[in-house]
Amino acid sequence: MISKAKIKSVRPVPGKYALQVEFVNGKRHDVDLREYIHQFPVLKPLEDLSLFAIAQVGEWGFDVSWGDLELAAVTLHRLALEQAGEVMPTQASKSWISEYPAAN
Repeated sequence: MISKAKIKSVRPVPGKYALQVEFVNGKRHDVDLREYIHQFPVLKPLEDLSLFAIAQVGEWGFDVSWGDLELAAVTLHRLALEQAGEVMPTQASKSWISEYPAAN
């Protein structure tokens, strides 16, 4: 079985904090990383668009790398599905679940 999260190709969108990602299952997604980069201090160097622009598929297709920085393919896959409206974001899901406590 082919992992849905394995990356075949990646291309930075010029002038944006976004990647065009093609997964090995043939699905293609534009993934906006602007908010994700701002959420995690370790990714702060990617605010430099010239660094962001050198994104490349990591070894074996299990991540995207920018030199010493990496972002896992499973993370990109989850973000792609969330942004495409195919799955609910984790925080929204937790909030929704908390509104409907289990019946006893």
